[in-house]
Amino acid sequence: MNTKMFRSNERGVALLSVLGVLAVLLVLGSLVAGSSRIESVLSGTSKFSATAFAAADAGLNYALGDANNFIDPAFTCAPSVPRQTHVDAAGMGISGDVDVCFLFEGPPPPAIKVSAIKFKAFHFDVDSTGNGPVNASSSLEMEAVRLGPAL
Repeated sequence: MNTKMFRSNERGVALLSVLGVLAVLLVLGSLVAGSSRIESVLSGTSKFSATAFAAADAGLNYALGDANNFIDPAFTCAPSVPRQTHVDAAGMGISGDVDVCFLFEGPPPPAIKVSAIKFKAFHFDVDSTGNGPVNASSSLEMEAVRLGPAL
């Protein structure tokens, strides 16, 4: 008789155990779903930032490829004389601005290995800002050197 009484007290233990396991699984499932959503948003942000960086890099290449950017030393880096080109990729959702300005002239850099008597170097500052979708932005800057005859 003693075992019958013991069994009647254990009837709700299985139900409580199953409910406890389901509650733990529900919490774990919601944590995984929230983490997946955050990772999705972060990967989208990385994609937009990479697009903006690519636009800025394309702007630098555009500036280097256009020889007309490096012929006029009158475009100094003074804020009153900007030489800015707006680059827009139609339908791509990216755009950028490229600034090229003259810094100074001097002897050629030693890495080029040309005669400083025959050539002089014109140093230009090239800035490029790329704009991607969803307000993503990236800026790049470099110095370019163009050789010219020493007169």
